[in-house]
Amino acid sequence: MIPYFDDNRQQLIARRSKIFILILALFTTSGIFAQEAQNIADLDFLYHQIQKLPSYKDQFKGKKSYHNLYENIRKDLKTTDEIKIYQKLLQLIQPINDNHLGFWRKSDSTAKFSPLRMLIDTMEVKTKNSSSYSNSIEGIYVNTDGSKHLLFQFEPNVYYLQSFKIGIIEAILNRTANESYDAILFVGSPVPYVLNRNFKIQNGKFGNLSFYKVGYRPVPPLEIGYNKFEYTKIKSEIGYLRLSNFSASNDNFNVAKAFYDSIRTKITTQYLIVDLRNNSGGGYRTSKQFLTLLKKYHGKIFLIQNNNTVSNAEQFIIDIRSKKKASNTW
Repeated sequence: MIPYFDDNRQQLIARRSKIFILILALFTTSGIFAQEAQNIADLDFLYHQIQKLPSYKDQFKGKKSYHNLYENIRKDLKTTDEIKIYQKLLQLIQPINDNHLGFWRKSDSTAKFSPLRMLIDTMEVKTKNSSSYSNSIEGIYVNTDGSKHLLFQFEPNVYYLQSFKIGIIEAILNRTANESYDAILFVGSPVPYVLNRNFKIQNGKFGNLSFYKVGYRPVPPLEIGYNKFEYTKIKSEIGYLRLSNFSASNDNFNVAKAFYDSIRTKITTQYLIVDLRNNSGGGYRTSKQFLTLLKKYHGKIFLIQNNNTVSNAEQFIIDIRSKKKASNTW
């Protein structure tokens, strides 16, 4: 009787273990389904919001290829990895040519975001700092605060920017079809990562980000002085107009309006240099007065911009070039 009892007890324990494992599996499966449902809900929301954008209507409205892309992404959203699902959602963003299309996914308040970390390969660092990589985007970069970072290819068309000091991944760069990059920047709480669209690496610098490749001499920032706006005659036939800020705030608008009133009848030179370097944009409320002024100008316009000329300042340049025979330079 005792051996039989022992056998039964072992069988009972075995059955309980199986029940426990089964219950655990059910909880895990239900968690995966719940996460997938949330991911699908996020994708559906993003898809419907994108359809409201002017850029979508201009480029993809009525085209089945974009809807097919959405359907294909929707088939595989089971991952619980925040970064992986964010990158899957980004696939809806990437085909759209719209630099103003920002996108971030705020983590669930109950979840704590952990930054990606990887070991630093010292041999790889030495290799990527060699002259053989001088024409590649891969290599060692220095931030303006002096910290060093390694940019390396993680997989085809995907690059990681890693901090030397603590090993965390600070950015993921995705190469776009037009040879520029969309960057996922890890910025911390409350929104752990954001999308920076369509920038290029020129002269060893990441667009308007603050990273320079070792071996390149950083170009010092443009000193704009105290005044945000300036007009002067360089020569009797050449005028110089600097427009450094199109912010639509009341303070900036009032400054811009006063400046416009002071120069609107003075620009009569044969040639005019319009300097928009470091103009980070703003609103049409501020820029339209200068746009109207330049469209009425009868001379030749030369436009200057740099990597920090963005947003409404870029649109300003496009509008001028569409209406005037203007030359553009960096």
